[in-house]
Amino acid sequence: MRESSARSQTAESVAACRASHFLHAERPLVFEDPYAIELLGQEWRERSLADVGEIWQHPTTCVILGRSRYTEDQLEAAVRLGVDQYVILGAGLDTFALRRPDLMETISVYEVDTPATQEWKRDSLAKLVDELPAALEFIPTDLEHETIAESLARSSFRSDRLSFFSWLGSTVYLSREGVFRTLKSIAAASAPGSEIFFDYCVSDEFITEQEDVAVAHVVYEYTSQVGEPHTAFLNPHTLPNEVGAVGFEVIENISPKQMDERYFIGRSDGLRVATYCYYIHLRNSGKVGHQQS
Repeated sequence: MRESSARSQTAESVAACRASHFLHAERPLVFEDPYAIELLGQEWRERSLADVGEIWQHPTTCVILGRSRYTEDQLEAAVRLGVDQYVILGAGLDTFALRRPDLMETISVYEVDTPATQEWKRDSLAKLVDELPAALEFIPTDLEHETIAESLARSSFRSDRLSFFSWLGSTVYLSREGVFRTLKSIAAASAPGSEIFFDYCVSDEFITEQEDVAVAHVVYEYTSQVGEPHTAFLNPHTLPNEVGAVGFEVIENISPKQMDERYFIGRSDGLRVATYCYYIHLRNSGKVGHQQS
């Protein structure tokens, strides 16, 4: 896991993927983020504007687009059912608070990330907008030294109200034990019926497209080079039972093929999601157990 004193380098590359899709991809877009380009440093901004390497067509970009689209589709559905708190774990350069003023009128948003990444992001936002939404709250957190429950307790977050958690592109930076420890903390900190959606990487044996093995290893090499190595690989077959032991029931356990079918089928630009990532949508069952070894 990266040091809390260092800002996330992968957060910027993820924002560049969203920016490139917005600037260059076929309409309709899978996910619209007009603000991402504005938060990029010079190098990534120039690469996105020039579409160097056709970033928007990369299978990893489609992982980013699919998981973001699914999150906000499901968040909207949850809000209609009474959810009024949205917690973004490992928020990076997420721009939800700027893009969705419609939802910001009815929900409170809590961004959780390392102090260094949040300081960098807030400096970038200050150059972009005069005032941030009043319903947005930043919670600087060092997960090496505190739990999500402890972090949320330092904010206005209310554990007795329904919440929706997103945890995108971040589980891979924890140990396997750290992933389940975090899930158990979320279950303890949130009201029964609250939901969480996250993506997770799988080992080579579960990657269904041979070319994606190479894609995955290029990604892993890059993240290691920038000090954010992938360390947690989960099993999509056993995960549903494992999350049950820490207080969750499964709403959907989504394969890459299912994500493709939901958002990418029928496009003429050839976009497809890389098959080294899977996705899972959970509900707090109100029965926090103990992970089985």
